[in-house]
Amino acid sequence: MKITNKHNLPPVILDWIEYSNKERQTQLEQGDFTVTQLLANPKEQYLLQRNPEIEIDASRFIALLSGEAWHTGIAKNSTDRRANGALVEKRYSVKYHGWKITGQPDIIDGDYLMDYKESTVGRFAKGVPQEYENQLNFYHYILTSNGIHPKFMGIWVKYKDYMPSRSGTNHYPDAQMEYFPVQIWDYDEQDAFIKSRLEAHVGNLNSQLDKMDMPQCTDEERWYSNEIHAVMKKGGKRSLHNAATHDDAQAWIDGDNTKVKKDQLVIEHRPGIYRKCENYCFASSVCDQYNNT
Repeated sequence: MKITNKHNLPPVILDWIEYSNKERQTQLEQGDFTVTQLLANPKEQYLLQRNPEIEIDASRFIALLSGEAWHTGIAKNSTDRRANGALVEKRYSVKYHGWKITGQPDIIDGDYLMDYKESTVGRFAKGVPQEYENQLNFYHYILTSNGIHPKFMGIWVKYKDYMPSRSGTNHYPDAQMEYFPVQIWDYDEQDAFIKSRLEAHVGNLNSQLDKMDMPQCTDEERWYSNEIHAVMKKGGKRSLHNAATHDDAQAWIDGDNTKVKKDQLVIEHRPGIYRKCENYCFASSVCDQYNNT
């Protein structure tokens, strides 16, 4: 992987990226797979392995660094919790069908396995995203294999786009941090999930398939946001109403749902986007699926 700097980020950020990448490589070398690796998309991992000279701009790492800074701050300021027996940012491993898998939960404090996330309000609008429930159950399995048996799991999320002026309105969070409990699956369900992730990655790592023959990513894996038809006031910047189709948007206008005069309203089509591919997948530049979409 070659890091470029097309946006002229300062040297201190480039040094941080280099150090962070070395730290992740050290973690990878402690086993055959990390939990993070196995939860990641197999196609992305496959393409990165097959394209070691891929160029990735430093600006693509900013969100990753922000999340790392959040976790580093928690870890460095957990002295009192450690003194009371909490296990903070400690790496554990398990041998699974001959493969060594390592994972580093945020905090095990008493009977609680806690994870800390930096995310958006919209990401948690419908509760805990499935990928995070998967992650904590993966950790729970590894901890159980190491003689640690959390009875409860949960996520504290810090909203990076929080707007205090909207607090308490229309189901908006009351504070910039919010707690979500996470369901603990039974052992067999955890085991089946881990097996499926390992098989997905091992199959791709051992495969001699050309990249054009790789299984395609699903819309869910690509974080697809549906297209919308936004009703806008002419010259305005914010949508008055979002509809799935142009007809639905027009029906909303015809239904006199706003005090804005109809001749001052326009319908703006916003195509669906694959947010993971565009902003977070490091292999997108060599991915046939993304580049042919």
